[in-house]
Amino acid sequence: MKPERVARWQSDLLKSGLASGTVADVRVTLHQVLEQAVIHELIASNPVDRVAAPKVTHKSARALTSEEARRLVETASVDRLGAAVALLFVQGWRVSEALGLAWEDLDLDASVAVVRRAAVYVDGEGMVLGQTKNAGAAGTHHLSAGVVDQLRRRQKAQAMERLAVGEQWRSHLYEGRAVMPVFTNTTGGLVNRQAVAKAVTRAAERSGIDPAGLSTNTGRRTAVTVLYAEAGLDLSDIARYVGHAAEATTAGYVRSLGERPKATAATAAAMLDPGSQSM
Repeated sequence: MKPERVARWQSDLLKSGLASGTVADVRVTLHQVLEQAVIHELIASNPVDRVAAPKVTHKSARALTSEEARRLVETASVDRLGAAVALLFVQGWRVSEALGLAWEDLDLDASVAVVRRAAVYVDGEGMVLGQTKNAGAAGTHHLSAGVVDQLRRRQKAQAMERLAVGEQWRSHLYEGRAVMPVFTNTTGGLVNRQAVAKAVTRAAERSGIDPAGLSTNTGRRTAVTVLYAEAGLDLSDIARYVGHAAEATTAGYVRSLGERPKATAATAAAMLDPGSQSM
């Protein structure tokens, strides 16, 4: 195999409509396979090394404004998963953290929640309770009054659902202990990400927000962007709020700078520009 053939193969994949990131991942696999051929002296050198990797482009992920977020959360409040939507867009939680939340983790009177686990999909098993994505997510989170109200309504609704099915209600264990998940289906089973995504879409459509590009991760991006661009909070404080282990990760979620560049320029002028001081 010659480099020209690798270049043509790579170009054909891009022309076929595959995302540049997907092509880059496939290229890595091909490189690994041919590297084994080099090791076993089947070929003299790896032809992939002589072909430039495709430039990976990322679509700009969407975030809502504070006004849109409030409208969406209010509209979603009538949905049986409305409290989950609120945790995403108000608290900035990952959907896996929201779905792993149990009533034992909550003190609604004190308006706090402790993130201890996540709910994730596992092939062959379905939704299961497991560890959070990183250590920064775990810990105590202060809940807003509106989120607490929605959780209280969820608690009452779940109690009625549980009463309706009786002994058929599903039980759950995590690390050998019984837990009672907050977000369950009508028979007590764990809820999946797609159900929450549909709740987000329904709320967007009913509140007049374009649902295109919205996902469960939009809530986290929205919380970070609003707190940084509109409220002017430091990235370190926002990182702690949403449960990021590093500020650099939080910075990657910012989708708009708002008035921050203008405000920074004005401050710089006032502090450093003698011409501005004389005006």
